Amino acid sequence: MAKRVLSVPDKFKKFVKNLQIDNENLINRRFKAIVQKVNQDFRNIRFDSGNAHFIGSYGRGTAIKGTGIFNIMVVLPSSHFKRIEKLPGNGQLQLLQELKKTVHEVYPETIIKEDEKGQVMVPFPDGMLFEIIPAFQNEKGNYLYPNIADGGSWNEFNPIKEINVINDLNYQYGGKIKHLARMMRAWKHANNVALPGMLLDNMVMNFMEEWEGREKSYLFYGSMILAFFEYLAGRRDDQEHWYARGSNRELPRTGLFGDMANDAFKEVFEVLKYEEEGDYVRADASWKRIFGEYFPA
Repeated sequence: MAKRVLSVPDKFKKFVKNLQIDNENLINRRFKAIVQKVNQDFRNIRFDSGNAHFIGSYGRGTAIKGTGIFNIMVVLPSSHFKRIEKLPGNGQLQLLQELKKTVHEVYPETIIKEDEKGQVMVPFPDGMLFEIIPAFQNEKGNYLYPNIADGGSWNEFNPIKEINVINDLNYQYGGKIKHLARMMRAWKHANNVALPGMLLDNMVMNFMEEWEGREKSYLFYGSMILAFFEYLAGRRDDQEHWYARGSNRELPRTGLFGDMANDAFKEVFEVLKYEEEGDYVRADASWKRIFGEYFPA
């Protein structure tokens, strides 16, 4: 029988630590350089890095080590919205071209992603990618961002409300929301699961409010993983979309994930038995197979 190196709770503590993004200084330095230039050109304010937010998984605090794409929303003054609305032709595309010109002065590799999303993209030489969305806050407190398709229009969303909801629930449940969301991202990446990040985060929040062990500690993380896979496997295959907590925007399914979650549930059930029986070699190999390279086995 192999000697136990780490207990199951200690494995999950180390796993959570291993998933932490380790280049935040670089990410934030690049963010600051871009946002200061945007504020200078669009607000006539120098050396200010406000009026911008990380959104997406990094903004929600659920991104993991190895994440390469970072979404940024820059909030522009309403005076520019009024100006853009008066421009002939596709004003939304012209706004993107203006923003690209600004960011290009900081990072010459800047391009426009010409699809309906309307994003300015900065592909860095080291593989990191910033996707920058210009936005205007409306009277409802939501944000309008450009859709450049079909002559141009505005889409509405509120990623800040989505961030606030996950932060509040994460605090309420002692950090377990983001721990579980990150661990499930590792499973998703290791197994090519068709489950968008925002939908995954919502599944985690919904699960945590139902799970009877939500107030428990790392001692029960093995049970939490098992219960979440069971929860995920139980979602109906014919459900085409869900709604985001905080903003109520539609979150469409991009593929089937129930069978893969069910397979993971069965495997975790067996792994926990290996741990109880002291078969640590088989347990460690199985944890690695489920969660990938960052699991400390």
